[in-house]
Amino acid sequence: MKTRQGWPFWKSSPVTTTSEPPQPAVSAVCVTQIGGRPNHEDNFLLDGRWLTPDTQAQMTSGQPVCVEAASSRRVQLYTVCDGMGGHQAGETASRICIEQLHAAEPQLESCGSLDQAVDVLQAAIAQADKSICAAGSADAGLRGMGTTLVLAVLVDGQCTILHTGDSRAYLFDGEKVNQLTRDHTEGQRMLDLGLLTRRELADFPARKNLIRYVGRQEPGYVLRADVSKVDLRQGILLLCSDGISDSLPDDRISEILCSESSLADAGMRLVQEAAAAPQADNATALLLSLRG
Repeated sequence: MKTRQGWPFWKSSPVTTTSEPPQPAVSAVCVTQIGGRPNHEDNFLLDGRWLTPDTQAQMTSGQPVCVEAASSRRVQLYTVCDGMGGHQAGETASRICIEQLHAAEPQLESCGSLDQAVDVLQAAIAQADKSICAAGSADAGLRGMGTTLVLAVLVDGQCTILHTGDSRAYLFDGEKVNQLTRDHTEGQRMLDLGLLTRRELADFPARKNLIRYVGRQEPGYVLRADVSKVDLRQGILLLCSDGISDSLPDDRISEILCSESSLADAGMRLVQEAAAAPQADNATALLLSLRG
């Protein structure tokens, strides 16, 4: 585990080693930056690390946080969340979601299959949804907060994506990126219904309105994330907040991934370029690849 900034991160419990056959080694890096916003509402989960409130409070424009890890664990979890809400509410929502997923990691370790791991994570996401809604109801300053979510879970080298909201997963095949997730936004819904063209979408005021996210207040609603499988042998997986995808078109993301020789350099360039855009949002990029 390597952290390029000396700021504090919460740590997970020690991992118990077993005599199981060696699993495919995965290299991962997460880079996150505040952009042009006054506070940092993105968060991530990488090798049991995520952003603490103190770390978020210290983040300033032009100073990204970069965390690197390599793992051969049988079960692995990588997550990006993008919070929303008023002052401090967005980062609270994303942190609650990350903490709930981290709390589920011991249960993930005992899963015998990828499908079982997905079930555990769906339950954790539903619980995070309830916890965020309850916190918002109890504190007027947190009312209406929520977070998007995109995660990758690996079991025995097989990988599945879960997501809700407009944080995205892409697979880079060595030449170009292919989007694996579909945004849960009003704009995407209008596209799916054929009511707007992609050209018309740019002028649609509600195009970014989320229609599904963690923390949505709706009686009787049980949140379930969308699920899609991906073969990590086919390329590099990118999980990112919309601070990346809104600022950088797919062809630019592809160019950056083509031109950089390491995950850390690619992640840093993605985030710094996105954060330099006009009215830049918080930007987070988490990259995964099989080592070798």
